[in-house]
Amino acid sequence: MRRRLLLGLFAACAVALAVFVAGFFVGRWGARREAVSSAPVVQAVRRIARLATVEMEIADVVRYEEVKTILVFDIPKNATLRLRGKVIGGFDLERGFDVEANAGQRLILVRLPAPQILAVDDRLEWFDEHSGWLNPITPSDRTHWTQWARGALARAAKDGGLFEKSAAHARDLFTDAASAFGWSAEVTVDGKRVPSAPRGTGTAQP
Repeated sequence: MRRRLLLGLFAACAVALAVFVAGFFVGRWGARREAVSSAPVVQAVRRIARLATVEMEIADVVRYEEVKTILVFDIPKNATLRLRGKVIGGFDLERGFDVEANAGQRLILVRLPAPQILAVDDRLEWFDEHSGWLNPITPSDRTHWTQWARGALARAAKDGGLFEKSAAHARDLFTDAASAFGWSAEVTVDGKRVPSAPRGTGTAQP
């Protein structure tokens, strides 16, 4: 009787140990499988992040004038510039960019910093200049006015919705990339979630 009791206790312990070991290895295998399954989509999202830029064509005409007063006389100098150029907006991926995978919900969480102007490719044309020997247009004036013109292009692009388009374009890129793996994506820019694209509007174009 005692021998049967010991054998039964030993068998119960063996079964419990087998269940524990099986659960341990299944758990580790499941965790490893989960990590592996999320790696491709995370890698894909990181790779396309550099494509999340938007380019805008800007054209404008601006006039600069400076007046120099000598005694009681105002002596102006002025120039009119035709501005044309491309302004590129996007994100500095060296700061504030992060990707996190929620394998349970098959959801990719993408965090981006605030959008900014990445580059201005300007083409300036000077015409209709007026100045005199008492108040001439100098190389310093041209440098200053050129810098102002570049800033004017950047401001025009910003006012034209460049940053909003950058966020929407990034959302569409990440959503499409995640969808290719059967996942969904949630994008936040500067701490604010970018709303999903309205149905039927298609993907935003840069």
